[in-house]
Amino acid sequence: MLAERSISSNDLPSSLEEFGLSKYEAKAYLTMIGKGSLAASDLAYYANLPRTKVYQTVKKLEKKRLAVVSKQKPLICSAIPPEEAFGEILSLHERRVKNMKKMVERLQKINDEGQRPKSSEERRYFILDPDSTLAKVASLVANARSSMTAALDSWGLRLVAQCKSQLVKAVTSGLRIRFVVDIQCAGSDALLAMPDGVEIRLANVQSNVIILDSRNLLSVDSRNGKAALFLSLDVHGAAQVSRIEEIWANAVELKHVISTQPPVLGKAFEISRMFESGLAAHILDYVVNNDSPAELLDTIEKQYGLRLANVKTAEMLDVADCLLKITCLGSLKHDKASNILSLQSKTEGKHALLCAFLLVSYFKMAENEARIIQNKQNAQVIHIKLARPVT
Repeated sequence: MLAERSISSNDLPSSLEEFGLSKYEAKAYLTMIGKGSLAASDLAYYANLPRTKVYQTVKKLEKKRLAVVSKQKPLICSAIPPEEAFGEILSLHERRVKNMKKMVERLQKINDEGQRPKSSEERRYFILDPDSTLAKVASLVANARSSMTAALDSWGLRLVAQCKSQLVKAVTSGLRIRFVVDIQCAGSDALLAMPDGVEIRLANVQSNVIILDSRNLLSVDSRNGKAALFLSLDVHGAAQVSRIEEIWANAVELKHVISTQPPVLGKAFEISRMFESGLAAHILDYVVNNDSPAELLDTIEKQYGLRLANVKTAEMLDVADCLLKITCLGSLKHDKASNILSLQSKTEGKHALLCAFLLVSYFKMAENEARIIQNKQNAQVIHIKLARPVT
């Protein structure tokens, strides 16, 4: 987690990079909110961007829903207001802060228990300053013999990405490298820079732990860049290994959602966890009791803290498509001619049906009558017929 601090104007570009923007994207966005709508050539001038990069930069900002680009020439670029553009990300971080506070309370209880007098064994570890941490990570990767497993937030991913040459050599020599990275890293330059052969999955990650050869453990603090290096895995290290293995088993493979934007991925990931935490049972109760599916959105907001009623239709369909990819390797297709949504699952289970009822609830809330049609020829495909076209 990044340290809390006052942000000056000079810090804004690097602060935006922490939200997944590249250097050019951050400069372009700051220029647009400061000067208003600009032609692409003017944006390149005021933001000090290479003319060959400006069009690619604004298109990426548009894809990330941070800017709007006109279709006619000359291209006019306008920034989406910060409160609208970053509102969802702020809400996500607020929830993460609440979770971290709960985690700290649990850790404090463990610490209090550990202070009680008892027989103990002293273990040594080394504290590394920020300047030494990068060099140590590069050295550990270069000298690893069998495996490298890590849980990384956005800060940790950028740190490891700077060791690309060592990672390439390690993969080439047969080292198995597995990274579980925070879902907010999806689409980031650091993630895209990872060499082929590195296994990557996405989950909610709030710390940085790197384990090499099941022997060396490096824990890095995102707030100040300092690290603690353990040269042997004691009880604490073994617990960290088990924890990362658990996160890895429940994480989403990057290849299934590589083109998905972080806000969409975040909602889909959160809903998939809700399915496991009781939402699936709620949906099945609605089916059995023939209750109004429109009540589902109220249940999700009241019991799980996720508001979907104000999500735009296009984004909701993207969330559903991503949710199917995460839960059952499936997909969603929209036939605009027949006004039918088709949900396909590639695995056994009820996830496609759960997703279908979620969409029915959403469209009924939007006063667009939706009806589920089972595919008699293929049980793994579910259709939803909408009364009105999707706008």
